Amino acid sequence: MTFLITILNIIVFLIVLGVIIFIHELGHFFFARRADILCHEFALGMGPAVYQKEKGEITYSIRAIPLGGYVSMAGEEMGSVINKENRIGLNLDKEGNVVEFILTEEVEHQIFGKVNDLDLVGEDYAPLFIEMLVDGELIKYNVSRTAKYIFTEKKKMQIAPAERNYQNKTLWQRFLVVFAGPAANFLLAFFLLFILAFFIGKPSNKNVIGKVDTNVITDNRIQKGDVVTAVNGKSVSTFDDIRIALKENANDTIVFTIDNEDVVLDLSIVMQGLGFTNQFGNRDVLVGQSFGKEKDLLSNDKILGIFMSKDLKVSEDLIDYTSINNWADLIKYSSNNSELEHVYLKVERNGEIKEISYVNLFESTITELGSSYIGYGAGFSQNRSFNILYPLYYPFLQIGSDVKEMFTTIGLLFKPNTGVGVGDLSGPIGIFSIVSGSIKNGFSSFIQLVAFLSINIGLLNLLPIPALDGGRLVFIGYEAVTRKKVNQKVENTLITITFVLLFALMIFVTFKDIIRLF
Repeated sequence: MTFLITILNIIVFLIVLGVIIFIHELGHFFFARRADILCHEFALGMGPAVYQKEKGEITYSIRAIPLGGYVSMAGEEMGSVINKENRIGLNLDKEGNVVEFILTEEVEHQIFGKVNDLDLVGEDYAPLFIEMLVDGELIKYNVSRTAKYIFTEKKKMQIAPAERNYQNKTLWQRFLVVFAGPAANFLLAFFLLFILAFFIGKPSNKNVIGKVDTNVITDNRIQKGDVVTAVNGKSVSTFDDIRIALKENANDTIVFTIDNEDVVLDLSIVMQGLGFTNQFGNRDVLVGQSFGKEKDLLSNDKILGIFMSKDLKVSEDLIDYTSINNWADLIKYSSNNSELEHVYLKVERNGEIKEISYVNLFESTITELGSSYIGYGAGFSQNRSFNILYPLYYPFLQIGSDVKEMFTTIGLLFKPNTGVGVGDLSGPIGIFSIVSGSIKNGFSSFIQLVAFLSINIGLLNLLPIPALDGGRLVFIGYEAVTRKKVNQKVENTLITITFVLLFALMIFVTFKDIIRLF
């Protein structure tokens, strides 16, 4: 059963990633076609092709590695395909125009010779031609503007005369082609959040219980529509009051007053900084799940003591563990020391005492990301109701929040002493784990995550890095200001270098994901 669930999660992950990438590339493709740019290939994935279909002048491909995709446009090639002195074959149509350049011995040709001169660009719609030395005679052939290069029996590419070349389009046309990819990701996120807003409804700030998670609260002590009048004996009148009371509770149980009756509820605790959760409903200080930077802490480890320090290495005789008897002890200690970098835990595992050390994620860092150092859940959410206007502004609020979080995260990567580094980024494996988790949390959580991932991909592509869309927009901006194009060789070199660096970063992040996974 577990294996089947994993397979289904992988399928869902690939579909999610595929849709986000497809929408991104479709944005580029749509505006490239509108500008009459010749598109050689529309590809989903990278690496060798597993499926290809040629339709008109475009090859549609699905490639083996389901990461990324591209639209191959005329004008992005590195150098010419055919040069003087090359020996090639030609095939002509009935009027004697060249329709195929044969660059392989696998395919038959009508004419074979050495290239003496050629113009396959045709600036200002000048006729295309190629002059060949055939059997000792120089012959000039007219070339069709839709002629094709034949590399192998299956690999073909249409030539790109000047009017179909990306580089020869106006600044505005090129800007739209490049910007449309990230913009399409934002539009996808907006659409998903717009639809979601209809289903989830507008949240109410009334002190009323909304949806109850029956996996957490298995009895009828608390139900949807119940009015909470007090928490731990303190009166509450809004849902914000309930949230504050949960945070100030600092324990794994809480007392709600409903209809003048006290109800004791167990709380789920997420130690965001320390990287683990409690075991819901268990009074012992047992680890439920570990996550983040902590890889040595295991489920069911019982926490006996904790020591936090700003120093990386502390000699054993200087580690003064504070005894932990309950969750309140652990919450109090970690909250008072939330800005200390290094964590030392004494745990009991299968009757043995073990000592574990790792890095804390600072409370200030987590707060900057819009979260809490310690999170609490009571198994219910605030009440929601349908509002016709809510879908019109909810997507803007959520996209704005996600964009702010992205910029904050990027800023933290370069900011010293935050507890966050490049090693904390998630690659494909990390994203798969997140998607799998969101599926368990229901439809709303899953849709919000897909929208968040789409926004992330759109925003990352707008970073001013040559290999990304943002870098190409910088080149277009430079041309708009100076009225001079960036040297094509310089641009291609910068793109190649940054692509290699990004690929190396992807390998590093994926490696870190694998370590965290196991």
